[in-house]
Amino acid sequence: MKTLIKISWRNIWRNRQRSLTMILAITVGLWGGLFAASIATGLMDQRFKTGVEQEFSHIQVHNPEFLRESHPRHGIANWDTLQNELSANDTVVAFSGRTLVSGMIASANMTQGVNLLGVNPQMEAQTSSLKINLKEGEYFKEDMLNPLLLGKSLADQMNVRIGSRLVITFQDLNNELISTSCRVSGIYQTANSAFDQRNIYLLQTDLNNYLGDTTIVTQAAMLLKDHKLSDDFSDSLQKKHPELNIRTWAEVSPQLAFYNEMGMTMFMIILFIILLALAFGLLNTMLMSVFERVKELGMLMSIGMNKKRVFVMILLETIFLSLSGAASGMAASYLTLLSLKDKGINLAPLGAGSLSEFGFEPVVYPQLEVSFFIFLTIMVVAAAILTGIYPALKALRLNPAEAVKAD
Repeated sequence: MKTLIKISWRNIWRNRQRSLTMILAITVGLWGGLFAASIATGLMDQRFKTGVEQEFSHIQVHNPEFLRESHPRHGIANWDTLQNELSANDTVVAFSGRTLVSGMIASANMTQGVNLLGVNPQMEAQTSSLKINLKEGEYFKEDMLNPLLLGKSLADQMNVRIGSRLVITFQDLNNELISTSCRVSGIYQTANSAFDQRNIYLLQTDLNNYLGDTTIVTQAAMLLKDHKLSDDFSDSLQKKHPELNIRTWAEVSPQLAFYNEMGMTMFMIILFIILLALAFGLLNTMLMSVFERVKELGMLMSIGMNKKRVFVMILLETIFLSLSGAASGMAASYLTLLSLKDKGINLAPLGAGSLSEFGFEPVVYPQLEVSFFIFLTIMVVAAAILTGIYPALKALRLNPAEAVKAD
């Protein structure tokens, strides 16, 4: 077998130009495919990360009635008990109890409907990226009366800046309209401009005082150690609290779940295209190799090389050729990803600024799991074996007596 391996390796270099061309084609094809897959992975991973950290969290808890009618009177009963339970659970990294109210915000030149979120600054900073995403001003300035944080896209639209006076209007627990003056303490910016456009953050103590009940909590959002624990944790918490509605990030945002599934589908499509192109290229190369060596193969069979060894020799040549290209392609891909690991690729100059409308950041960091490279190597070998079967069978069908006379 060792001799057969040496012969097979030498055979692929007998026509050096053709073999190098094929290896180069495989290298470029794999590099391009893996690079495209890594960009798709980076985009999906960033969208999931920003979606969880900035918008949805891993788990959300509501009063079921609040989801039917988003009124502050439908708060989470026994919030103190639930809060103590979450604090003692090692699976929960952080959580925040929020007060959500639909309202209006008005400046000197426009009025717009928004979601008012009353938050505890310390708890919210640990649960979401609100404090990290602050671009201007201070995170709930302490000496400011009724400080609020609003998104950059909304601030630009309303033409307001730090310290600007705004008026918010909403209904209290008795359905009475409440209007109060607030000051812009800070301006935040997430990867999702639509989210920034509709969400305003206030101190929970301020908002609850105006609502008429300082204990109101209408939403609990929590981060877990791993998003894969979301389903199990949600189920166990739901059994303990059947009176509440407990949803995972996938239930809160089916769109985000679709993005995750779409990423895997894209991998499979790209992988299929790569392997299909690889198969056709190898098939053509190996068939040409067999037809050019008809006389040689006939002589080998005439002097006693059995058909099994001829078959294995052709398969080995196919595998060596494909693995040489695959190794080069994956090495080039790995080095490319390594060089872009920290700086990423800025898609904004390419007209990708509108990505923020869908929650994607303009700078993408390409990435691929090591398992993907291992899986691809296995698939390349499998494709090489399947592709090499037909040329090998062609070689076996040769008649040794006629093959040695071929010109």
